[in-house]
Amino acid sequence: MDQTSVSNRKYVHRLLSKNASTDEILIITSYDYFLQKYDLKLLRGIYREIILVPHTADDDYLINYTVRPLLDKFEKVHLVTNPHYDKRNKVIYELVIRKNKSIRITTVYDFCEKNLKKVYIPDDISELNPNITDMPAFGKRVRYPKKIIDVSVSIILFTLTLPLWILSYFRIKFQSPGPVFYYQERVGMDNKSFKCIKFRSMALDAESNGATFSKKNDSRTFSYGSFMRMSRIDELPQIINIFKRDLSLIGPRPERQVFTETFDELIPYYNSRHAIKPGITGYAQVMYSYGAGVFDARHKLMYDLYYIKNWSLYLELKIILLTAVVIFGKRGR
Repeated sequence: MDQTSVSNRKYVHRLLSKNASTDEILIITSYDYFLQKYDLKLLRGIYREIILVPHTADDDYLINYTVRPLLDKFEKVHLVTNPHYDKRNKVIYELVIRKNKSIRITTVYDFCEKNLKKVYIPDDISELNPNITDMPAFGKRVRYPKKIIDVSVSIILFTLTLPLWILSYFRIKFQSPGPVFYYQERVGMDNKSFKCIKFRSMALDAESNGATFSKKNDSRTFSYGSFMRMSRIDELPQIINIFKRDLSLIGPRPERQVFTETFDELIPYYNSRHAIKPGITGYAQVMYSYGAGVFDARHKLMYDLYYIKNWSLYLELKIILLTAVVIFGKRGR
């Protein structure tokens, strides 16, 4: 049975695995802020042991009394480095060489894209990722197949869900008097605003105290509204946005300007997600659990930028299938 142990909790975290496919040890020197449970599960199926090295001013103690003893058990070391902390990387590298171990070195930027299928977004606004350049809008090679998928899937989806539109209309009217549809200004491609259409799931005074992120078990929703949010029925009217060319089926989730302005100041490369049309669903939505705020927005951006940089028909269809799994598994956002 897999177990997680902590060696000197103040300094280094160790993850042990019995089901690893190699005897290699993985050392990550940028700590684990960019990792989530899915990533760790994936890595523990590959590496016998994982060492996550936190940011600390006491590198000498960290290396000599916590990392050094762990190296004696392994002949192969995979060191994932962050050039932003070059001194630490050099010390670990020299330590491994002195012990005559086999070592391969990968930057955290390459490691995230190749192994975790997401783009590393620095925790520090001053840190740059050399793998990220300006994100161009999709060219014809991408736009045309996406448009075919958008239109064909939207027509099929509207036809199949028409009874839900009718049911939702009457249930909303019965439980919460007021308009059935909710129009909210969102930021789209090239930072242009558009009116996002949804079935109303909250009371009319839901934002009387100002704009806030929605959350699980949101007290502002009425009974059927909660069900719509959990099953994503409330998103169905966004099919109209696809026909209006505001949205694509797959893309970064469109956010409100009051939030994007904050994220743009605090999260490196955040504005790059606006190089393409936002989507009803997307890679970030199916790969990252529910969350709100700067921390979660940074993690979701890692997936959004990977989607933009590495678009393929396979990835597009994979997201559609994973979205179905999320919906039928009732994993609300």
